[in-house]
Amino acid sequence: MKISELLNNQYSFNNQDLLDGLPNDVCQILKSSTNILNFKAGDYIFKEGENPKGIYWIKKGKVKKLTQTNFGTQHIFYLCRENEFLGYHAVLSGETYADSAIALVDCQIEFIAESVFLNAVDMSHELSQRLLKKLSHEFRVYINATKILAKHTVRERAALNLLILETKFANKTQDQTEILINRDDLSSMVGTAKESVVRMLKDFKEENLITTKRSSIFIQDYEGLVKVANFK
Repeated sequence: MKISELLNNQYSFNNQDLLDGLPNDVCQILKSSTNILNFKAGDYIFKEGENPKGIYWIKKGKVKKLTQTNFGTQHIFYLCRENEFLGYHAVLSGETYADSAIALVDCQIEFIAESVFLNAVDMSHELSQRLLKKLSHEFRVYINATKILAKHTVRERAALNLLILETKFANKTQDQTEILINRDDLSSMVGTAKESVVRMLKDFKEENLITTKRSSIFIQDYEGLVKVANFK
């Protein structure tokens, strides 16, 4: 298996097919409550501690999932890409949101109301089984994300997060993937100070592993970055 496929399997929820191929009556129920919402970069989609209102399906853009630390800073632990679903953990548990979701870039998102989604879950055994499988996989992803902070050095974490981001921003229409993320968000993902991330990126540039253009990052030596990340 390719490194990019391993990264996608270990660090992505891969829930894009959650509603694919469901019975027509279930699809009709879900479509009856679908609304299109638009968010600007930096807008909250939902906030940690709020009661859930429904689930969200990203049609365009990317969303960062994060929690607040005791020091008033943010820790970004996951980046959702196009066609991924979010918000259903709180809906299924009947609890408040354990994290916040903020638009990383301008986003267009489909919203399905909580009551409609739960009705569909009650009607469809297939959807229930898919949710069990997706939630089980996402637990593994969360554990892998925790291991990054516990087992890797800052340099390794910086390299590994760039590789993960490359899978999130990959676009088949582009010859080279443009990772568009500001340094504050990248430092939040890496779990270190912004100054450390800036210094690390400078080192990577000097080692010809990456190039940068304003907020954009381009990987030049993929295998070299894999080696730095100590990804196995």
